[in-house]
Amino acid sequence: MTTLNINFYAETINEESKKEFMLAVEHETTSMMIQLTEDAISRLEKKIKSLKNKIDEDEDDDNYTLTRQLDSEVAKLEKERATKETLEEKLADTLEVYTKVVDTMSVKNENGFGNNKDVVRTVLRVLASWDNSKLVKYAIIPAFKSPALYEALETIHINSKANENGELSMTNDVKDAYKKASSELESIIKNTFSLPFETVYTSKTRVKINADDKKLLNDCYIKGFSNKFDTDKKGVVTFKERKINTLVKEKKNRKTGEVSYDYSGLASTISNIVIKHYFA
Repeated sequence: MTTLNINFYAETINEESKKEFMLAVEHETTSMMIQLTEDAISRLEKKIKSLKNKIDEDEDDDNYTLTRQLDSEVAKLEKERATKETLEEKLADTLEVYTKVVDTMSVKNENGFGNNKDVVRTVLRVLASWDNSKLVKYAIIPAFKSPALYEALETIHINSKANENGELSMTNDVKDAYKKASSELESIIKNTFSLPFETVYTSKTRVKINADDKKLLNDCYIKGFSNKFDTDKKGVVTFKERKINTLVKEKKNRKTGEVSYDYSGLASTISNIVIKHYFA
């Protein structure tokens, strides 16, 4: 079994308890793999439905291109469903030890205080994602949201202005946004990734991020950009807009017009910043 050389094992932890802790990490790996598989199944089901509708409405060509594509997607779906079934069996095998570890790490003391169970799970999940970047977005329990941090980062990187040399203009709004982002990030780290109470498995761990960590988050916030164009009825192409891609995705419901936000990219980046401090 793989053993992670983390810096917050309990000083008196024995090998048996360390194995139990690592089994709990493995359990969360399996749990996140199931989530990853469920997302893949959902995407495939939507794609299959779309292909079926297209075949029914437009019919297929003489080479049965759509039908062959449909068959391929159905085969992929069957494979993902089989994978999920195998993962669920594996999850059941580790459930007993996992429950023991999580319950022990979140038990309340005589004064009614103890580690938050969601934080315990988050710590296990961050550790579980060490060798699989696809799992990082599922690490934070419950699903991560931080409108305040998002708004501060938008002020700094999207709504700000630059001087003639391309340097960020440090207006009062931008300075305040930097302070807000710093404060929000520290609060998130304290409340989401830190274990303030000792357990038989772990010592107290208060993750402390530094200036380089905060700079890294700012550096990563803009992922890139894409250009949008319009074509009129005469075939004349004009430039429409430049779309900046960030760690937070804005989604608009076409039917209701309601806007929602996907924070998974921001959550993944923060988790990736934090995990170093569990080892360093």
